Amino acid sequence: MLDLRSKSDELMGESLKDLEVGCYNKAVSAAYFSVRLAAESILKGLKTKKDDKIANALMKVLSRKLGEKKAKELKDEYMALFEARKIADHRPISFSKEMAEFYVRTAEKLRDIILEV
Repeated sequence: MLDLRSKSDELMGESLKDLEVGCYNKAVSAAYFSVRLAAESILKGLKTKKDDKIANALMKVLSRKLGEKKAKELKDEYMALFEARKIADHRPISFSKEMAEFYVRTAEKLRDIILEV
C-alpha cells in the first residue's frame, strides 16, 4: 500500500503521461487528485473528505508559512482545480490541450508548494 505522498507522486506522473497521449480530461482529474493527496499528506488529523474543508485546512497551514494573502491565492487555485476536475469527470465538456496543460501546471506548482511546507 502506498502512502499519500507516494500516491500523489504516482498520480502526477499519470497526469503528465495523459497529457502526452491526448487524454486531457484524465490529465486534469489525476492532477487534481495528486494535489489533494499532497494536501492530505500534510494535514495531520484531518477528519473530512470534503474538498472545501480540505482547502480551508490547507489555507490555515499555508498561511502560517507563506502569509494570509499567498495562502488565499493558493486556496483559490486549489478550488479552481477542483472545479476543473468536476468538469473533466462529470460534465459533457472536454478539455483542450491548452487548458489541460494549464491545470496540470497549476497542480504541479501547488504540489511543490504544499510538499515544501
